[in-house]
Amino acid sequence: MYLDDKSTVPAAWNDPARNAMDQMLENMKNFKESAASGQFAISESGGESLIKVIRMLQDWLEGHDTGTLEQKPMLGGSYGAKVMAPFLQEIASDEQGFIPQLARLRDVLADAETGVHQAMANYRRTEHAVAGTYRR
Repeated sequence: MYLDDKSTVPAAWNDPARNAMDQMLENMKNFKESAASGQFAISESGGESLIKVIRMLQDWLEGHDTGTLEQKPMLGGSYGAKVMAPFLQEIASDEQGFIPQLARLRDVLADAETGVHQAMANYRRTEHAVAGTYRR
Protein backbone atom coordinates (compact mmCIF):
# COMPACT_ATOMS: atom_id res chain seq x y z
CA MET A 1 0.00 0.00 0.00
CA TYR A 2 1.20 3.48 -0.82
CA LEU A 3 1.72 5.66 2.23
CA ASP A 4 1.87 9.41 2.02
CA ASP A 5 3.97 10.66 4.92
CA LYS A 6 2.52 14.16 4.58
CA SER A 7 -1.10 13.03 4.82
CA THR A 8 -3.10 13.27 8.01
CA VAL A 9 -5.47 10.58 6.73
CA PRO A 10 -5.01 7.16 8.41
CA ALA A 11 -3.03 4.70 6.27
CA ALA A 12 -6.02 2.44 5.63
CA TRP A 13 -7.78 5.33 3.92
CA ASN A 14 -4.67 6.64 2.22
CA ASP A 15 -4.64 4.07 -0.60
CA PRO A 16 -4.84 5.72 -4.04
CA ALA A 17 -6.08 2.56 -5.77
CA ARG A 18 -8.85 2.08 -3.21
CA ASN A 19 -9.80 5.76 -3.38
CA ALA A 20 -9.93 5.62 -7.19
CA MET A 21 -12.16 2.53 -7.11
CA ASP A 22 -14.46 4.13 -4.52
CA GLN A 23 -14.70 7.29 -6.63
CA MET A 24 -15.46 5.33 -9.81
CA LEU A 25 -18.20 3.32 -8.09
CA GLU A 26 -19.69 6.48 -6.60
CA ASN A 27 -19.66 8.13 -10.03
CA MET A 28 -21.55 5.16 -11.50
CA LYS A 29 -24.26 5.57 -8.88
CA ASN A 30 -24.42 9.31 -9.57
CA PHE A 31 -24.66 8.52 -13.29
CA LYS A 32 -27.84 6.50 -12.71
CA GLU A 33 -29.35 9.20 -10.50
CA SER A 34 -28.48 11.97 -12.97
CA ALA A 35 -30.11 10.07 -15.82
CA ALA A 36 -33.21 9.40 -13.72
CA SER A 37 -33.55 13.11 -13.02
CA GLY A 38 -33.22 13.94 -16.73
CA GLN A 39 -29.92 15.79 -16.42
CA PHE A 40 -28.48 14.26 -19.57
CA ALA A 41 -29.33 12.17 -22.59
CA ILE A 42 -27.57 9.61 -24.77
CA SER A 43 -28.36 8.83 -28.39
CA GLU A 44 -29.62 5.37 -29.31
CA SER A 45 -26.37 4.36 -31.01
CA GLY A 46 -24.21 5.75 -28.21
CA GLY A 47 -26.34 4.05 -25.58
CA GLU A 48 -26.26 0.72 -27.39
CA SER A 49 -22.46 0.92 -27.57
CA LEU A 50 -22.23 1.62 -23.82
CA ILE A 51 -24.64 -1.21 -23.02
CA LYS A 52 -22.60 -3.58 -25.17
CA VAL A 53 -19.43 -2.74 -23.22
CA ILE A 54 -21.21 -2.99 -19.86
CA ARG A 55 -22.60 -6.42 -20.77
CA MET A 56 -19.21 -7.61 -22.02
CA LEU A 57 -17.69 -6.67 -18.67
CA GLN A 58 -20.56 -8.31 -16.78
CA ASP A 59 -20.11 -11.50 -18.83
CA TRP A 60 -16.37 -11.46 -18.15
CA LEU A 61 -16.94 -11.01 -14.43
CA GLU A 62 -19.49 -13.82 -14.34
CA GLY A 63 -17.27 -16.14 -16.36
CA HIS A 64 -14.31 -16.00 -14.00
CA ASP A 65 -14.28 -17.97 -10.78
CA THR A 66 -12.65 -16.07 -7.94
CA GLY A 67 -12.39 -19.20 -5.78
CA THR A 68 -8.79 -19.71 -6.82
CA LEU A 69 -7.90 -16.23 -5.61
CA GLU A 70 -9.40 -16.97 -2.20
CA GLN A 71 -7.07 -19.93 -1.68
CA LYS A 72 -3.70 -19.69 -0.03
CA PRO A 73 -1.18 -19.60 -2.90
CA MET A 74 1.37 -22.40 -3.16
CA LEU A 75 4.61 -20.45 -3.25
CA GLY A 76 6.95 -23.11 -1.94
CA GLY A 77 8.55 -23.90 1.39
CA SER A 78 10.95 -21.02 1.82
CA TYR A 79 10.60 -18.65 4.74
CA GLY A 80 9.58 -15.81 2.38
CA ALA A 81 6.94 -17.99 0.71
CA LYS A 82 5.49 -19.00 4.07
CA VAL A 83 5.28 -15.35 5.11
CA MET A 84 3.83 -14.09 1.83
CA ALA A 85 1.19 -16.79 1.17
CA PRO A 86 -1.29 -15.76 3.90
CA PHE A 87 -0.68 -12.10 3.12
CA LEU A 88 -1.52 -12.62 -0.57
CA GLN A 89 -4.64 -14.57 0.37
CA GLU A 90 -5.75 -11.75 2.67
CA ILE A 91 -5.14 -9.12 -0.02
CA ALA A 92 -7.50 -10.97 -2.32
CA SER A 93 -10.34 -11.59 0.09
CA ASP A 94 -10.39 -9.13 2.99
CA GLU A 95 -13.05 -6.40 2.97
CA GLN A 96 -10.81 -4.08 0.94
CA GLY A 97 -9.47 -6.89 -1.23
CA PHE A 98 -9.70 -7.59 -4.91
CA ILE A 99 -12.62 -10.04 -4.72
CA PRO A 100 -14.97 -7.74 -2.77
CA GLN A 101 -14.09 -4.91 -5.16
CA LEU A 102 -15.10 -7.11 -8.10
CA ALA A 103 -18.42 -7.81 -6.37
CA ARG A 104 -18.96 -4.07 -5.90
CA LEU A 105 -18.18 -3.52 -9.57
CA ARG A 106 -20.76 -6.15 -10.56
CA ASP A 107 -23.43 -4.35 -8.53
CA VAL A 108 -22.60 -0.96 -9.98
CA LEU A 109 -22.60 -2.21 -13.58
CA ALA A 110 -26.30 -3.00 -13.25
CA ASP A 111 -26.86 0.59 -12.07
CA ALA A 112 -24.84 1.88 -15.01
CA GLU A 113 -26.93 -0.09 -17.48
CA THR A 114 -30.12 1.26 -15.92
CA GLY A 115 -28.70 4.78 -16.19
CA VAL A 116 -27.87 4.29 -19.88
CA HIS A 117 -31.40 3.06 -20.64
CA GLN A 118 -32.84 6.08 -18.83
CA ALA A 119 -30.50 8.47 -20.66
CA MET A 120 -31.57 6.91 -23.98
CA ALA A 121 -35.22 7.48 -23.02
CA ASN A 122 -34.33 11.08 -22.15
CA TYR A 123 -32.80 11.49 -25.61
CA ARG A 124 -35.90 10.07 -27.33
CA ARG A 125 -38.13 12.46 -25.36
CA THR A 126 -35.93 15.42 -26.26
CA GLU A 127 -35.85 14.43 -29.93
CA HIS A 128 -39.62 14.06 -29.97
CA ALA A 129 -40.10 17.46 -28.31
CA VAL A 130 -37.69 19.19 -30.67
CA ALA A 131 -39.20 17.49 -33.74
CA GLY A 132 -42.64 18.67 -32.62
CA THR A 133 -41.53 22.30 -32.84
CA TYR A 134 -40.68 21.90 -36.51
CA ARG A 135 -44.00 20.33 -37.48
CA ARG A 136 -46.04 23.44 -36.72
